Amino acid sequence: MTRILIATDLSERSDRALRRAFRLAEEMDAELTVLTVVDEDLPEKIATVMAAEAEAQLVAQCGTISERKAAIRVETVEPVAAITTSASSIDADLLVLGVHRPRPFWDIFTGTTMERIVRASERPVLLASGPVTGAYERVLCGIDLSPACEAAAQAAGRVAPEAVLKAFHAVHVPYRGLLAPQDSAKALSPFIDEAQRELGDWWKRAQLPEQMEQPVPSVGAVSSSLDKEIESFQPELIAVGAHGRVAISISLLGRFTEDLIRTPPCDVLVVRR
Repeated sequence: MTRILIATDLSERSDRALRRAFRLAEEMDAELTVLTVVDEDLPEKIATVMAAEAEAQLVAQCGTISERKAAIRVETVEPVAAITTSASSIDADLLVLGVHRPRPFWDIFTGTTMERIVRASERPVLLASGPVTGAYERVLCGIDLSPACEAAAQAAGRVAPEAVLKAFHAVHVPYRGLLAPQDSAKALSPFIDEAQRELGDWWKRAQLPEQMEQPVPSVGAVSSSLDKEIESFQPELIAVGAHGRVAISISLLGRFTEDLIRTPPCDVLVVRR
């Protein structure tokens, strides 16, 4: 990755994202562009004053984080349009965003800003929510045998080349309560064996980071499987793919990716295909 775009609203929520973006730029020797957006509905004179103040604040904030140079951009336009247009104009390899500010009623109809950005762009999007103490050391990758999850794993390998990359693959057993009421190994083995074969075939075809080993499929819902992996592995970053074939949805499996974005347990990297 050679070009990174970080979008910040100058809040404390975005400070960690800004620090992570500088850290990644230093690690990968990448060009960094820092963007903030002024409300386009403001009167022109007020917007002009706020844009100048925002630029000065950005320059000062960046200076307290790193001596590395960064291009500063202040746009007066709708946020999603500003971010996606800026990303295209610099041909960014990665977009970095801060934690979403909950707006329950509005989000029901429009989705969070990150959801809308993922829908609008096929560039990797990193939601940085965790403290920045160094490079990523543990990355968890969700595997659902799709091009999207393959792209997410590849992006994770570029973002965290020295990290331990662990994959997880959840297997859904239909009518599990009837077929395996006690979760007996004998009743579940046909489903696990089939999932293992499919995973093995896909693993041979996919282009994945060398340091990531093929996982043993786990039986259960994706969300519960993820919770177990988080508890045992303690990842600093979770990488998932978001399918692009449905225009109004960015889901990995149902609401999984949406929930992960809205309540991130750590940093989250999303790639849409």
